[in-house]
Amino acid sequence: MRFFNKMRVVGAVLAVALFLPFQSCTDLEPEVFGDLTPANFPGSEADIISSYLNVYTNLYPMMNHGSYMSIQEVSSDEIMIPQRGSDWFDGGIWLRTHRQTFDPQDPQYNNAWSFLYQGALKANIVIDAINQSSLPEADKAVFLAELRTLRAYFYYQLTDSFGDVPLITEESDPSDTEPAATPRADIFNFVISELDAVASDLSRATGGDTYGRINFYANRALASRFLLNAEVMTGTARWADAAAAADEVINANAYSLTDSYFENFDPNNDNGLQGTAENIWVIPYDAPAVAGGFNIPQMTLHYSSQATFNLVDQPWNGYCTLQEFYESYDDDDLRKGVSGDQQTRGNFLAGPQFAVDGVTPIVDGSADDPGGVELVFTPEVNALEPNAFRQAGARVFKYGYAIGSPNTITNDFPVIRYSEVLMNKAEAMMRQNQGGFSMFVNMVRNRAGLDDVDDSMSMDEFLAERGREFFYEGTRRQDLIRFGQFTSPWFAKTGSNATAEIFPIPQPQLNANRNLSQNPGY
Repeated sequence: MRFFNKMRVVGAVLAVALFLPFQSCTDLEPEVFGDLTPANFPGSEADIISSYLNVYTNLYPMMNHGSYMSIQEVSSDEIMIPQRGSDWFDGGIWLRTHRQTFDPQDPQYNNAWSFLYQGALKANIVIDAINQSSLPEADKAVFLAELRTLRAYFYYQLTDSFGDVPLITEESDPSDTEPAATPRADIFNFVISELDAVASDLSRATGGDTYGRINFYANRALASRFLLNAEVMTGTARWADAAAAADEVINANAYSLTDSYFENFDPNNDNGLQGTAENIWVIPYDAPAVAGGFNIPQMTLHYSSQATFNLVDQPWNGYCTLQEFYESYDDDDLRKGVSGDQQTRGNFLAGPQFAVDGVTPIVDGSADDPGGVELVFTPEVNALEPNAFRQAGARVFKYGYAIGSPNTITNDFPVIRYSEVLMNKAEAMMRQNQGGFSMFVNMVRNRAGLDDVDDSMSMDEFLAERGREFFYEGTRRQDLIRFGQFTSPWFAKTGSNATAEIFPIPQPQLNANRNLSQNPGY
């Protein structure tokens, strides 16, 4: 089934109006389902494919500002949004996110909740309709396996972020408009049981046949990630199970590390819809009118960086990394980048900034800025508020920006990569005091131009390795929690309480559902 390409995504997006008339949900009442039911579900295979693809397209907003990815990153030690004078105060919502003084009234939590539930609820509808359709059983099995894995992914993110939340499936009572929350451990167990139940029905094809879709290896790779966090979710560690899930990917030899780390994040990383050797599952972004939503250049670059990349729109000068995180990279780490050299890709842009020719300095500063009148991204951020320098903070450059990019980039976002599977295997072995785990770590380090480590590395060193490899891929908060470091102090943030490891239930959800209770500490 080579139908999942970016042109078919256009059709899937248009199909929203025909088949899945969802609105942004602020509650879980049945109205969110629109008028789609098994009785009027489109019967042709082409129509069913369009509706099934529409569940995938629900992923597009994930990389946009102000929702799921923002709360994951800005609450961690790798990204901050300083208040730069009159810019980015936004009622203090990002200052509170950075300090982990989360407020259930702040809109980004409700945005994330609504985004995730829309994905899960759309999956429910299409799962139910496919089950009752006349499709051949073999076709049903593949569609359902993908959708159940995708729904499990949404539910994992929900329970990881918010703790006990309502677990609603196609079998739930539709008359229950105020569903009670399900314990976090039960949702986690549901997620793992769903992944295990459908894995064998998923395609083992790679490349163009399954590009942008969930195949067997994506299912098992996600299982390895989730199972690493079993102790956080349920109180019971499942390191051996995490290792076994990683082995199912590693031993298949279906994926490998790319020679260049940045090949996985480049503007052309779809490689003609064949993907890279390393990216197991991606969100396939494209032009804004087709499959937009990945607006990281707007979020992170300085206003005058428009001249660096000939961007269509002026950036917003917001997101940057913390100095300590930037300096956790050795200078010879190929992932870091070279200060003052925008022609050499790195995870960061730092140092003097130039026009698109790479030579002409950009002038946009004052005597008060550390770089003077020329634009210089300084790793040091002078303050979180109220007057962070406009130039302060190394900026996100991991995904690269094609010259002339619009306000959302076409780089496909890797949800999970083979390098994470290797690091998941290494961590699961390390947690069980098994020797030889450093072999997997060194595969990742060597690609970055770094020397080998051995099995004497500490947990803190391992966490740092994960941080450097998976910067701005949405896993840092989970890693910090698992390693007991999320509530530790860092720049402009004192230590927080353990209750901050779960975000607050958004106030609009509490208002809409009397059976929900606020999480402790809020």
